[in-house]
Amino acid sequence: KTKTLYFDTAATTPLDLRVADNMHKINKDIFGNPSSIHQVGQKSHNVIERSRKKIAELLFCKQSEIYFTSGGSESNNIALRGVLNEGDHFITASYEHPAILEVAKYLESKNIDITYVKPNLNGIVESKDIANLIKPNTKLVSIMAVNNEIGTINPIYEISDLCRSNNIYFHTDAVQYVGKKKIELNLSNIDMLSLGAHKFYGPKGVGAIYIKSGVKINPYIFGGGQEKGIRPGTENPSLISGMCHALEIATEDLDKNSMHIKKMENLFVKLLNESKINYKINGHSRLEGILNITFFDFDGHSLLLNLDMRNIAISFGSACASGTAKASPSLLSIGLKDDIAKNTVRISIGKHIMEQDIYTLVDALKGIIQK
Repeated sequence: KTKTLYFDTAATTPLDLRVADNMHKINKDIFGNPSSIHQVGQKSHNVIERSRKKIAELLFCKQSEIYFTSGGSESNNIALRGVLNEGDHFITASYEHPAILEVAKYLESKNIDITYVKPNLNGIVESKDIANLIKPNTKLVSIMAVNNEIGTINPIYEISDLCRSNNIYFHTDAVQYVGKKKIELNLSNIDMLSLGAHKFYGPKGVGAIYIKSGVKINPYIFGGGQEKGIRPGTENPSLISGMCHALEIATEDLDKNSMHIKKMENLFVKLLNESKINYKINGHSRLEGILNITFFDFDGHSLLLNLDMRNIAISFGSACASGTAKASPSLLSIGLKDDIAKNTVRISIGKHIMEQDIYTLVDALKGIIQK
């Protein structure tokens, strides 16, 4: 069987094999309940606390400011539902991940006032646009660090400064950012940050939220009081340790990975240009490796299926609602109309992609689009 070429790392990444081995060991040897006082439980507890300490070091924050969750979606829920109360005003971007937008919809039904800031036509949320939307009762601003569909990087440090000077909490969904770019929380005015392990070659089903000490959170899940009551439930040592290990590897290889991915991306663009395929890459100042591409002469959905038959995995650039290709909020927000959006796909490049894979991808695109 030919190997599948995986160009969808913005959706999820393959588990790093070193991480998998390490997790397997922990699953075999360490099974105690971390809340138990006996030695068996304390072994589990120690694995978790070592991981918390290490993750805090890698993100430049305090150990007590890291809380473990089931992933980015849960972290986002904790941040938004944890600080917003009836009568508060909340500002977020019109092109956030559903794990923000759907929470916002729910909060609106609870009489929380919500304003959606639009990114500029390059796909970037500007702090001056947020400044214009601030009201006396603005309690929280949440802006994603990297947009998952177009890969644009937002000025989260600058936005966090604006929020701090106005006494407003700032949260960022950094799920696409952590493990790919250095983040120094101690130098920022970020109050809360969400991350998920499976976006940096760690396991699925585990994430974390950074909550700056002093930020008051009202939990919405109740139970045994684990994670200081913010996220009760018996913790999973192997998942938490796997996330920590994956983040260590990602941080160590940050520059190497980033340079490699940029090189692969440049090769891809060079070959596309030589191929005479009619295309456009959407968005500016992007994180390397997330390419939102419109192929003007071909339907995005059939392109995905045609590539899949050739064992190449990519992603459709917009949400496919009830069989009709509707542009997603991300694409609409940068001015793409429905008819162009339906020709748009997302190709994301991970650290495992080699030059030969890029040649194979472009050959396949030529074969499908130009035939």
